[in-house]
Amino acid sequence: MRLSTLVTQQAAVLLFIFLSTPYPAYATVIERRVNCPQNPTSANSAGIGVELETTRIVFDSKDCSKSDTDKSKGQGVANRQGDNWELTVDTSQNVAGKLNAEYILDGTKIKLDTGKAAEAAAAVADDIVISDLSTISYQSLLTFVLQRAWNPSADMADPKVDVKDSPCNPWTITAPPKGGSVDNIGWSVQVTAALPLEAIQDLIRKAIANEASALLPGIQAGRNVVYVTKEFFQAKPNDISSDSVKDDVLGFFSLVMSYAKGTLKFSRGDSPKNIISLMPRTDWTNLFKQVQSEVPGTLYDIVKILACYRYIDDEVDGTLDAPKSNGRIDQDTFTLVGDTEVKVSVKDWMQSIQDGQSPDKLSEADKVIDGSIGALKDTLNN
Repeated sequence: MRLSTLVTQQAAVLLFIFLSTPYPAYATVIERRVNCPQNPTSANSAGIGVELETTRIVFDSKDCSKSDTDKSKGQGVANRQGDNWELTVDTSQNVAGKLNAEYILDGTKIKLDTGKAAEAAAAVADDIVISDLSTISYQSLLTFVLQRAWNPSADMADPKVDVKDSPCNPWTITAPPKGGSVDNIGWSVQVTAALPLEAIQDLIRKAIANEASALLPGIQAGRNVVYVTKEFFQAKPNDISSDSVKDDVLGFFSLVMSYAKGTLKFSRGDSPKNIISLMPRTDWTNLFKQVQSEVPGTLYDIVKILACYRYIDDEVDGTLDAPKSNGRIDQDTFTLVGDTEVKVSVKDWMQSIQDGQSPDKLSEADKVIDGSIGALKDTLNN
């Protein structure tokens, strides 16, 4: 297998504001780690990071608790790393004692338009063995011979590896079952990039219109995407008119309403990040601060009106220019399950944002899963 491009089948973009996506292998992506290299670049210039993850390479430590398993998330494996990349582990299966392989292209060091992302991607491809050595480049063959490129399998002579700082070392490779099979493994992709709220609005617009997007080809209309347009403000909630509302405000509410409406399909124990292929890494309170001067009054009052629009009839009474919530959204709730169970209603979530609570209640609740949502708090550029 050669990773010759940054985008496989479906790439997720993490909004940094930051975006993310749900997973199965071969499909979009995965959870974002909390303790990986993910802070802004030192020069505050635009960077781009990439994660390549697979659930087909599995590490087991059978006596490892769930909390100790989670502590290993994002840590390096067997010191396999190079310029701007590292092999790490993730907890995409969300099971005690099981980790998955994930290559990281470090977005804190890789700047846009430098070619370093492609170089790091090529190095990652060279790090993992292709079963038919006759098909690989001379440079890849040197890597195989000189650097012992990785050929992970359960039937290795020594399938045990150490994960940096893991309390459960050693971990044992239990999949794939046989060597030489890595070229048949699908990899999920997640990209981190700095994007303004206006860009988020444009991504969602393209999803609704079924237009292609190089940043987020996996987002689709109907997949819990709520595209808040000027028409949503025809009732002038909190005196915001359809003529005056700007794209940054629309982008903020498109993201909020996609999550809020997502509770209608949200099952107990799911991760909120799986609702839509956009996940904010800046917490919601600090996202709101970007538009707060343009959003007067009580935030939840606006959300209740916006909930009246978009295809779902059980949120609304009244007419388009004078909608009246029937109170259904007051009961809409996220139930997150990890070591404990946490419930967060849309109403309480909005109130925490309004109150300036950082992290907001949804970002705080996500810590029982992995703390991906809002993990960067007030960080706004990558």
